[in-house]
Amino acid sequence: MNIVLFDLDNTLIKGDSDHEWGNFLVENNYVDQRIYKEKNNNFFEQYKNGTLCPKEFALFSYEPLTKYSYEKLLNIREKFFEEKIIPLVLPKALKLVNYHKNNNDILAIVTATNSFISRVTADFFNIKHLLASEPEFVNNKFTGNMLGEPCFKDGKVTKVQEWMKVNKLSEFKEIYFYTDSHNDIKLMEFCTRPIAVDPDEILKKTSIDNKWEIISLR
Repeated sequence: MNIVLFDLDNTLIKGDSDHEWGNFLVENNYVDQRIYKEKNNNFFEQYKNGTLCPKEFALFSYEPLTKYSYEKLLNIREKFFEEKIIPLVLPKALKLVNYHKNNNDILAIVTATNSFISRVTADFFNIKHLLASEPEFVNNKFTGNMLGEPCFKDGKVTKVQEWMKVNKLSEFKEIYFYTDSHNDIKLMEFCTRPIAVDPDEILKKTSIDNKWEIISLR
């Protein structure tokens, strides 16, 4: 048995679902268009540069979730997924996921994108295990706060370790991890089979230096 971990954004899909969610909210007037768009783009640049404060971004991105009922948010999310995410799904990513399923591996998505947004994509890929940043949800409503620590950089390693412990996954052949981002280098170092997928420049260089496999799903 292998454990197979997938980053979500720019790995299984050819885009960033967190950023696309912000764009979708702006385009449909669910948030202040000018202010939210500028902040959303600034946070995205910080993420790409490796300077993002995940807790600061969480407070920003979770705030719109507090404005609507859960039922309304589900409707918004469904439309978002159909319009923004479905077109980004990579056929080769689907084949890769199915390959590991057919191999009877245990699959999980490990993403910094919050679980409310990323859950629908995990369901689309039929991947049961989702390790993500968690927005606090109390009395059928989002509070705007984060529950626990962000699933980001070192936090991804912690999430995976806790998940493996809870699910008693101590016996395995390999731990695969597919990702595009240098923000995930800590988790790649933790896994026995780190695989860079259409990597950014920093991760590409690191992968070459460490002799990690590099593939493309584009």
